[in-house]
Amino acid sequence: MTKNKPKNNYQGGAEDFKGFIRLSSNENNDGPSSRVKTALKNNVNFSNIYPELDGETLRNQISKTYSLNSEQLILGAGSDEVLQMIYATFTKPGDEVIFTKYAFAMYAIYAKNFKCKPRIFNDSKFQFSLNEFAKLASSKTKIIFLANPNNPTGSIFYKDEIINFIKKINKKTLIVLDSAYCEYLQEKNYDDGLSLVKKFPNLIITRSFSKIYALGGLRIGWGYSSMQNILKLYQYKKPFNVSRLSCIAATEALKDQRWISRSIKNNQNNKKYTANNLNNSLIKTIDTTANFILLKFSHEKIANKFVKFLYTNKITVRHLASYGLPKYVRMTIGSLTEMKKTIKVCNRFNV
Repeated sequence: MTKNKPKNNYQGGAEDFKGFIRLSSNENNDGPSSRVKTALKNNVNFSNIYPELDGETLRNQISKTYSLNSEQLILGAGSDEVLQMIYATFTKPGDEVIFTKYAFAMYAIYAKNFKCKPRIFNDSKFQFSLNEFAKLASSKTKIIFLANPNNPTGSIFYKDEIINFIKKINKKTLIVLDSAYCEYLQEKNYDDGLSLVKKFPNLIITRSFSKIYALGGLRIGWGYSSMQNILKLYQYKKPFNVSRLSCIAATEALKDQRWISRSIKNNQNNKKYTANNLNNSLIKTIDTTANFILLKFSHEKIANKFVKFLYTNKITVRHLASYGLPKYVRMTIGSLTEMKKTIKVCNRFNV
Protein backbone atom coordinates (compact mmCIF):
# COMPACT_ATOMS: atom_id res chain seq x y z
CA MET A 1 0.00 0.00 0.00
CA THR A 2 1.52 3.32 -1.08
CA LYS A 3 2.11 6.00 1.52
CA ASN A 4 1.37 8.92 -0.77
CA LYS A 5 -1.87 8.32 -2.67
CA PRO A 6 -2.71 10.33 -5.78
CA LYS A 7 -5.06 13.14 -4.81
CA ASN A 8 -7.18 15.43 -6.94
CA ASN A 9 -6.81 19.14 -6.22
CA TYR A 10 -10.55 19.65 -6.59
CA GLN A 11 -12.72 18.88 -3.57
CA GLY A 12 -16.16 17.79 -4.69
CA GLY A 13 -19.35 16.96 -2.85
CA ALA A 14 -19.85 13.80 -0.81
CA GLU A 15 -19.30 10.53 -2.68
CA ASP A 16 -22.10 8.79 -0.82
CA PHE A 17 -25.42 8.59 -2.62
CA LYS A 18 -26.93 5.11 -2.20
CA GLY A 19 -29.42 5.40 0.64
CA PHE A 20 -28.60 9.10 1.09
CA ILE A 21 -30.43 12.29 0.26
CA ARG A 22 -27.66 13.90 -1.76
CA LEU A 23 -27.76 17.69 -1.56
CA SER A 24 -24.03 18.34 -1.86
CA SER A 25 -23.23 18.77 -5.57
CA ASN A 26 -26.03 20.88 -7.10
CA GLU A 27 -27.27 17.98 -9.18
CA ASN A 28 -30.83 17.67 -10.45
CA ASN A 29 -32.30 15.05 -8.13
CA ASP A 30 -35.19 14.46 -10.53
CA GLY A 31 -32.63 12.50 -12.55
CA PRO A 32 -32.45 12.31 -16.36
CA SER A 33 -35.67 12.45 -18.37
CA SER A 34 -37.32 9.19 -19.45
CA ARG A 35 -36.39 10.07 -23.03
CA VAL A 36 -32.70 10.13 -22.05
CA LYS A 37 -32.97 6.84 -20.16
CA THR A 38 -34.58 5.12 -23.14
CA ALA A 39 -31.89 6.44 -25.51
CA LEU A 40 -29.12 5.21 -23.22
CA LYS A 41 -30.71 1.78 -22.93
CA ASN A 42 -31.10 1.54 -26.72
CA ASN A 43 -27.49 2.52 -27.39
CA VAL A 44 -25.46 0.89 -24.61
CA ASN A 45 -24.69 -2.10 -26.86
CA PHE A 46 -22.81 0.25 -29.20
CA SER A 47 -20.37 1.34 -26.49
CA ASN A 48 -17.62 -0.60 -28.25
CA ILE A 49 -17.77 1.87 -31.16
CA TYR A 50 -15.82 5.11 -31.00
CA PRO A 51 -17.96 8.28 -30.77
CA GLU A 52 -18.16 10.90 -33.48
CA LEU A 53 -14.83 12.68 -33.69
CA ASP A 54 -16.19 16.11 -32.76
CA GLY A 55 -19.74 15.28 -31.63
CA GLU A 56 -21.40 16.60 -34.76
CA THR A 57 -24.88 15.27 -33.92
CA LEU A 58 -24.89 16.93 -30.49
CA ARG A 59 -23.43 20.17 -31.84
CA ASN A 60 -26.19 20.23 -34.46
CA GLN A 61 -28.84 19.75 -31.76
CA ILE A 62 -27.33 22.54 -29.62
CA SER A 63 -27.32 24.70 -32.76
CA LYS A 64 -31.00 23.92 -33.38
CA THR A 65 -32.06 24.45 -29.77
CA TYR A 66 -30.32 27.81 -29.32
CA SER A 67 -30.16 29.06 -32.96
CA LEU A 68 -26.35 29.00 -33.08
CA ASN A 69 -23.76 28.19 -35.73
CA SER A 70 -22.69 24.61 -34.98
CA GLU A 71 -19.18 25.40 -36.27
CA GLN A 72 -18.74 27.84 -33.40
CA LEU A 73 -19.36 25.14 -30.79
CA ILE A 74 -16.87 22.91 -29.01
CA LEU A 75 -17.68 19.98 -26.72
CA GLY A 76 -15.92 18.95 -23.54
CA ALA A 77 -16.09 16.25 -20.87
CA GLY A 78 -17.99 18.68 -18.67
CA SER A 79 -17.61 22.44 -19.01
CA ASP A 80 -14.49 22.12 -16.84
CA GLU A 81 -12.69 20.46 -19.77
CA VAL A 82 -13.71 23.41 -21.96
CA LEU A 83 -12.16 25.69 -19.31
CA GLN A 84 -9.00 23.56 -19.40
CA MET A 85 -8.82 23.92 -23.20
CA ILE A 86 -9.23 27.69 -22.83
CA TYR A 87 -6.24 27.85 -20.49
CA ALA A 88 -4.19 25.58 -22.76
CA THR A 89 -5.05 27.59 -25.87
CA PHE A 90 -4.85 31.18 -24.73
CA THR A 91 -2.31 31.33 -21.88
CA LYS A 92 1.38 30.82 -21.33
CA PRO A 93 3.30 30.75 -18.01
CA GLY A 94 3.22 34.12 -16.32
CA ASP A 95 0.04 35.36 -17.99
CA GLU A 96 -2.43 37.26 -15.82
CA VAL A 97 -5.91 35.83 -15.27
CA ILE A 98 -8.72 37.28 -13.15
CA PHE A 99 -11.57 35.67 -11.24
CA THR A 100 -13.46 36.19 -7.99
CA LYS A 101 -12.30 34.77 -4.68
CA TYR A 102 -15.39 32.65 -4.09
CA ALA A 103 -15.83 31.07 -7.51
CA PHE A 104 -15.65 27.66 -9.19
CA ALA A 105 -12.46 26.09 -7.84
CA MET A 106 -11.25 24.99 -11.29
CA TYR A 107 -10.43 28.59 -12.29
CA ALA A 108 -7.72 28.68 -9.62
CA ILE A 109 -6.62 25.06 -10.10
CA TYR A 110 -6.05 25.55 -13.83
CA ALA A 111 -4.29 28.87 -13.19
CA LYS A 112 -1.83 26.99 -11.00
CA ASN A 113 -1.49 24.08 -13.45
CA PHE A 114 -0.75 26.42 -16.37
CA LYS A 115 1.52 28.63 -14.23
CA CYS A 116 -0.58 31.75 -14.72
CA LYS A 117 -0.64 34.69 -12.30
CA PRO A 118 -4.12 35.06 -10.82
CA ARG A 119 -5.49 38.41 -9.72
CA ILE A 120 -8.34 37.65 -7.39
CA PHE A 121 -11.29 39.96 -6.74
CA ASN A 122 -12.62 39.78 -3.19
CA ASP A 123 -16.36 39.15 -3.50
CA SER A 124 -16.87 38.78 0.24
CA LYS A 125 -20.17 40.66 -0.07
CA PHE A 126 -21.27 37.95 -2.55
CA GLN A 127 -23.28 40.33 -4.76
CA PHE A 128 -20.59 42.71 -5.98
CA SER A 129 -20.14 45.54 -8.48
CA LEU A 130 -18.99 44.62 -11.98
CA ASN A 131 -17.62 48.15 -12.27
CA GLU A 132 -15.30 47.41 -9.35
CA PHE A 133 -14.44 44.00 -10.81
CA ALA A 134 -13.50 45.63 -14.13
CA LYS A 135 -11.01 47.92 -12.38
CA LEU A 136 -8.84 44.89 -11.65
CA ALA A 137 -8.25 44.33 -15.37
CA SER A 138 -5.53 45.94 -17.46
CA SER A 139 -3.91 45.55 -20.86
CA LYS A 140 -1.84 42.76 -19.27
CA THR A 141 -4.91 40.67 -18.44
CA LYS A 142 -5.20 37.58 -20.65
CA ILE A 143 -8.49 36.07 -19.44
CA ILE A 144 -11.30 37.08 -17.08
CA PHE A 145 -13.55 34.35 -15.69
CA LEU A 146 -17.03 35.28 -14.51
CA ALA A 147 -19.72 32.80 -13.46
CA ASN A 148 -23.28 34.07 -13.86
CA PRO A 149 -24.93 33.03 -11.64
CA ASN A 150 -22.00 32.15 -9.42
CA ASN A 151 -21.54 29.01 -7.38
CA PRO A 152 -21.40 29.09 -4.38
CA THR A 153 -22.21 32.74 -3.60
CA GLY A 154 -25.24 33.05 -5.89
CA SER A 155 -24.17 36.44 -7.29
CA ILE A 156 -26.13 37.33 -10.42
CA PHE A 157 -25.79 39.97 -13.14
CA TYR A 158 -28.30 40.95 -15.78
CA LYS A 159 -27.88 41.70 -19.48
CA ASP A 160 -27.22 45.44 -19.32
CA GLU A 161 -24.67 44.96 -16.52
CA ILE A 162 -22.83 42.28 -18.52
CA ILE A 163 -22.74 44.41 -21.68
CA ASN A 164 -21.43 47.44 -19.78
CA PHE A 165 -18.79 45.26 -18.15
CA ILE A 166 -17.59 43.79 -21.46
CA LYS A 167 -17.31 47.28 -22.95
CA LYS A 168 -14.94 48.31 -20.14
CA ILE A 169 -12.52 45.45 -20.87
CA ASN A 170 -9.66 45.57 -23.37
CA LYS A 171 -10.78 43.87 -26.61
CA LYS A 172 -7.65 41.70 -26.54
CA THR A 173 -8.66 40.25 -23.16
CA LEU A 174 -10.81 37.12 -23.30
CA ILE A 175 -13.92 37.09 -21.13
CA VAL A 176 -15.20 33.65 -20.17
CA LEU A 177 -18.83 33.74 -19.06
CA ASP A 178 -19.57 30.53 -17.18
CA SER A 179 -23.31 29.93 -17.52
CA ALA A 180 -23.57 26.48 -15.94
CA TYR A 181 -26.71 27.41 -13.97
CA CYS A 182 -28.35 29.69 -16.54
CA GLU A 183 -31.37 27.46 -17.22
CA TYR A 184 -32.70 28.21 -13.73
CA LEU A 185 -32.96 31.93 -14.55
CA GLN A 186 -36.35 32.88 -15.97
CA GLU A 187 -36.14 36.68 -15.71
CA LYS A 188 -36.41 38.47 -19.07
CA ASN A 189 -33.54 40.84 -18.24
CA TYR A 190 -31.13 37.94 -17.73
CA ASP A 191 -28.99 36.78 -20.67
CA ASP A 192 -26.85 33.62 -20.77
CA GLY A 193 -24.41 35.44 -23.05
CA LEU A 194 -25.01 33.49 -26.27
CA SER A 195 -26.64 36.47 -27.95
CA LEU A 196 -23.62 38.66 -27.16
CA VAL A 197 -20.93 36.59 -28.90
CA LYS A 198 -21.63 38.10 -32.34
CA LYS A 199 -21.03 41.62 -31.02
CA PHE A 200 -18.12 40.74 -28.70
CA PRO A 201 -15.63 38.33 -30.35
CA ASN A 202 -13.52 38.23 -27.16
CA LEU A 203 -16.40 36.50 -25.32
CA ILE A 204 -16.50 32.73 -24.67
CA ILE A 205 -19.59 31.10 -23.16
CA THR A 206 -19.32 27.80 -21.29
CA ARG A 207 -22.33 25.60 -20.59
CA SER A 208 -22.97 22.35 -18.75
CA PHE A 209 -25.27 19.33 -18.93
CA SER A 210 -24.42 18.47 -15.31
CA LYS A 211 -27.00 20.69 -13.59
CA ILE A 212 -30.56 21.09 -14.91
CA TYR A 213 -30.05 18.30 -17.48
CA ALA A 214 -29.02 15.80 -14.76
CA LEU A 215 -26.09 14.30 -16.69
CA GLY A 216 -23.26 15.01 -14.24
CA GLY A 217 -22.19 11.38 -14.23
CA LEU A 218 -21.74 11.36 -18.02
CA ARG A 219 -19.43 14.44 -18.13
CA ILE A 220 -20.61 16.57 -21.01
CA GLY A 221 -20.48 20.33 -21.55
CA TRP A 222 -19.85 22.83 -24.32
CA GLY A 223 -18.42 26.20 -25.28
CA TYR A 224 -19.49 28.85 -27.79
CA SER A 225 -17.46 31.73 -29.18
CA SER A 226 -16.29 33.48 -32.34
CA MET A 227 -15.05 31.25 -35.13
CA GLN A 228 -11.52 32.55 -34.58
CA ASN A 229 -11.51 31.43 -30.93
CA ILE A 230 -13.11 28.05 -31.65
CA LEU A 231 -10.56 27.28 -34.39
CA LYS A 232 -7.78 27.93 -31.87
CA LEU A 233 -9.47 25.80 -29.20
CA TYR A 234 -9.72 22.87 -31.59
CA GLN A 235 -5.91 22.75 -31.73
CA TYR A 236 -6.00 21.61 -28.09
CA LYS A 237 -9.11 19.43 -28.17
CA LYS A 238 -8.48 15.71 -27.91
CA PRO A 239 -10.12 13.50 -30.54
CA PHE A 240 -13.07 11.52 -29.11
CA ASN A 241 -12.95 13.62 -25.92
CA VAL A 242 -16.65 13.03 -25.18
CA SER A 243 -18.23 9.58 -25.13
CA ARG A 244 -20.87 8.20 -27.44
CA LEU A 245 -23.40 7.72 -24.63
CA SER A 246 -22.86 11.19 -23.16
CA CYS A 247 -23.51 12.79 -26.56
CA ILE A 248 -26.63 10.70 -27.12
CA ALA A 249 -27.95 11.54 -23.66
CA ALA A 250 -27.28 15.28 -24.09
CA THR A 251 -28.90 15.30 -27.52
CA GLU A 252 -32.08 13.70 -26.21
CA ALA A 253 -32.11 15.92 -23.12
CA LEU A 254 -32.14 19.02 -25.33
CA LYS A 255 -35.14 17.65 -27.24
CA ASP A 256 -37.15 17.20 -24.04
CA GLN A 257 -37.82 20.85 -23.17
CA ARG A 258 -41.09 19.96 -21.44
CA TRP A 259 -39.09 17.97 -18.90
CA ILE A 260 -36.66 20.89 -18.48
CA SER A 261 -39.55 23.27 -17.80
CA ARG A 262 -40.92 20.85 -15.20
CA SER A 263 -37.52 20.62 -13.48
CA ILE A 264 -37.24 24.41 -13.34
CA LYS A 265 -40.71 24.68 -11.79
CA ASN A 266 -39.93 21.91 -9.29
CA ASN A 267 -36.77 23.73 -8.24
CA GLN A 268 -38.63 27.02 -7.75
CA ASN A 269 -41.44 25.42 -5.75
CA ASN A 270 -39.20 23.23 -3.61
CA LYS A 271 -36.82 26.09 -2.86
CA LYS A 272 -39.71 28.31 -1.78
CA TYR A 273 -41.07 25.49 0.40
CA THR A 274 -37.63 25.03 2.00
CA ALA A 275 -37.19 28.75 2.73
CA ASN A 276 -40.68 28.98 4.27
CA ASN A 277 -40.35 25.91 6.48
CA LEU A 278 -36.71 25.79 7.55
CA ASN A 279 -36.98 27.25 11.04
CA ASN A 280 -33.89 27.03 13.22
CA SER A 281 -32.42 30.01 15.07
CA LEU A 282 -28.91 28.68 14.46
CA ILE A 283 -29.32 28.90 10.68
CA LYS A 284 -29.59 31.96 8.47
CA THR A 285 -30.94 31.05 5.03
CA ILE A 286 -29.64 32.87 1.95
CA ASP A 287 -31.56 32.36 -1.30
CA THR A 288 -30.03 32.19 -4.79
CA THR A 289 -31.43 32.18 -8.33
CA ALA A 290 -29.92 28.74 -9.01
CA ASN A 291 -30.72 25.28 -7.60
CA PHE A 292 -29.17 25.76 -4.18
CA ILE A 293 -29.37 27.89 -1.05
CA LEU A 294 -26.72 28.93 1.45
CA LEU A 295 -26.95 28.33 5.16
CA LYS A 296 -24.92 30.65 7.39
CA PHE A 297 -23.85 29.82 10.93
CA SER A 298 -22.31 31.98 13.64
CA HIS A 299 -19.21 29.82 13.88
CA GLU A 300 -17.29 27.29 11.76
CA LYS A 301 -17.61 24.65 14.49
CA ILE A 302 -21.39 24.88 14.39
CA ALA A 303 -21.40 24.62 10.59
CA ASN A 304 -19.15 21.56 10.75
CA LYS A 305 -21.31 19.97 13.43
CA PHE A 306 -24.41 20.62 11.33
CA VAL A 307 -22.88 18.85 8.29
CA LYS A 308 -21.99 15.84 10.45
CA PHE A 309 -25.46 15.82 12.02
CA LEU A 310 -27.10 15.69 8.60
CA TYR A 311 -24.70 12.96 7.49
CA THR A 312 -25.72 10.76 10.44
CA ASN A 313 -29.28 11.24 9.17
CA LYS A 314 -28.27 10.10 5.66
CA ILE A 315 -28.23 13.60 4.15
CA THR A 316 -25.16 15.13 2.48
CA VAL A 317 -24.61 18.86 2.04
CA ARG A 318 -21.50 20.88 1.18
CA HIS A 319 -19.47 22.64 3.88
CA LEU A 320 -17.82 25.58 2.12
CA ALA A 321 -14.64 25.66 4.20
CA SER A 322 -12.65 24.59 1.12
CA TYR A 323 -13.91 27.75 -0.63
CA GLY A 324 -12.73 29.90 2.27
CA LEU A 325 -16.27 30.23 3.67
CA PRO A 326 -16.08 28.11 6.84
CA LYS A 327 -19.30 29.50 8.35
CA TYR A 328 -21.36 28.55 5.30
CA VAL A 329 -23.01 25.37 4.07
CA ARG A 330 -24.43 24.97 0.56
CA MET A 331 -27.59 22.93 0.21
CA THR A 332 -28.87 21.74 -3.17
CA ILE A 333 -32.63 21.83 -3.64
CA GLY A 334 -33.84 18.26 -4.10
CA SER A 335 -37.28 16.75 -4.62
CA LEU A 336 -40.16 17.84 -2.41
CA THR A 337 -40.04 14.53 -0.50
CA GLU A 338 -36.30 14.96 0.07
CA MET A 339 -36.66 18.56 1.20
CA LYS A 340 -39.49 17.75 3.63
CA LYS A 341 -37.32 15.16 5.35
CA THR A 342 -34.28 17.44 5.26
CA ILE A 343 -36.20 20.34 6.79
CA LYS A 344 -37.39 18.16 9.68
CA VAL A 345 -33.80 17.11 10.37
CA CYS A 346 -32.48 20.69 10.07
CA ASN A 347 -35.11 22.01 12.46
CA ARG A 348 -34.05 19.39 15.05
CA PHE A 349 -30.40 20.44 14.89
CA ASN A 350 -29.04 21.93 18.10
CA VAL A 351 -25.64 22.44 19.72
